[in-house]
Amino acid sequence: MSTALDRNAERAEQIQQRLAELAEQHSQADIARKTEFSRNNVSRYVNGTRMPIEFAAALVEGLGVNPAWLLTGEGTAYLSDINTGTQEMAGDLLALVDAMAAVSRMRLGSLTGKHHLGVLRELNETLKKHEGLRDKLHEHSRKIFIKLVEDARAALMKRDMNRAETILQALEQVSRLTDDGFLRAQYEGVQSHFHHYNGEPEEALPHQRRSYLSFLVHHGTFDEWMLPEAHNFVQVLNHCWRLKEARRCARAAFAMTDNSDPTLESTAATLDVELGDLQTGLDSLRRMIPLVDPSYTHNTQQSLARGQLLEGSMTLEQAATFGGDNDAKWSRLASYAVFSEREEDLELVLKRGIGDRKGLINPEEALAVQVSCLLEVLREGGATAGQRMLVHIENTEQKQSAVTRFTEQAYAAQLFRLGRERKLALKHLEAAQQVLDDLDPEITPRVELRFLHASNVLRLLKPDAKNQRHRQMFEQAGTFVRDYLARGYHCLRGLVEPA
Repeated sequence: MSTALDRNAERAEQIQQRLAELAEQHSQADIARKTEFSRNNVSRYVNGTRMPIEFAAALVEGLGVNPAWLLTGEGTAYLSDINTGTQEMAGDLLALVDAMAAVSRMRLGSLTGKHHLGVLRELNETLKKHEGLRDKLHEHSRKIFIKLVEDARAALMKRDMNRAETILQALEQVSRLTDDGFLRAQYEGVQSHFHHYNGEPEEALPHQRRSYLSFLVHHGTFDEWMLPEAHNFVQVLNHCWRLKEARRCARAAFAMTDNSDPTLESTAATLDVELGDLQTGLDSLRRMIPLVDPSYTHNTQQSLARGQLLEGSMTLEQAATFGGDNDAKWSRLASYAVFSEREEDLELVLKRGIGDRKGLINPEEALAVQVSCLLEVLREGGATAGQRMLVHIENTEQKQSAVTRFTEQAYAAQLFRLGRERKLALKHLEAAQQVLDDLDPEITPRVELRFLHASNVLRLLKPDAKNQRHRQMFEQAGTFVRDYLARGYHCLRGLVEPA
């Protein structure tokens, strides 16, 4: 078991190692000049003599060394991205550490006996110094915190992820020196944006949740800070497939704005279409189109066209004419084309919605691969297209979400079904069903994917199947399809007999 003396010796050795790292980047003469310590003393400290805290403070002030890194090894070696107030804050941080060390040196035994009053006075003075220094650190760190947040946002806007990551590392260190809820909310928001731009929605969600809740607690009214946070929170939930929570939050935020932000209601209406409330969603989308901000009109038009596509009152070719071009629109239309299994729909998506140009689906995405494979199997039959999808799945297995696994298994089941490879189709159908059964109840795949899986089940299985699991799957799929048909999703016609 290590003793306190062992731990202190280990800390001292680690600090000396970090000093040696600095000496590899700066000559001892340069360190001596910038710290105003003699070269002999610098040489002694570099070679193992324990350095005094005054020398540590001089390293911070003279070389711009990060005091958190010097003392604990956390963060980067330099605070070069922090400009205003860095040296003053660093000096206060080291003084704070010194004050805390003074408290730790006191022994409980010294609080008894004839000298205890003097010891208590010393303790009181040290703690007052500690409180004063902490307040000064909060004051200094606020300016630095705001500057770092601005720099991080600027780097993210330019998609300079390396610089953003470096700034966020420094920001994490400075965030420990402030208890300002407003600043911490901004910090969490920047962290969320970083993970979002990195394609990591699950990592972004806890940061965005904390940011949004902090703004709710500290603001209470939807001002220029709250509205973007509400929209961001709903979008992150959407990307994490937490569609029911996203709809609840969008509607609640809309109510908190006194119904003055139609974009939030448009988002909630789009989620109505996803979650089975088709007519409610369509009615709301029709009302919102003339009310939403012009920059968001195309999103609302796309959602309305997609709803009418699911309703059966619009063709895919007609839906493609609404809302301009972007990858989100073509992803929805491609998902519908995959479910419909109509060659003309798939050809339209392949020709107009997939490619390297901005606004189109990336040809390397599973959805684009599925469109191509479906056209192949519909024209030529056989198992080749299904094998192509399996190769794609094997090459993209790392860091897959459960919804992605469900999607790809449903795709493979569809391809092998159409290729008349029943055994392979059943294998992937059962795998898709297992992933679906194991999903968190708050997670909901897109409606077209659920329709595709139900279609696979009803076309591969029979109500009187010998396998009890297959009978249950067939019954569940039939109930699901009849329910959604009753809700107005007439694109499902033909999958089941009328009730």
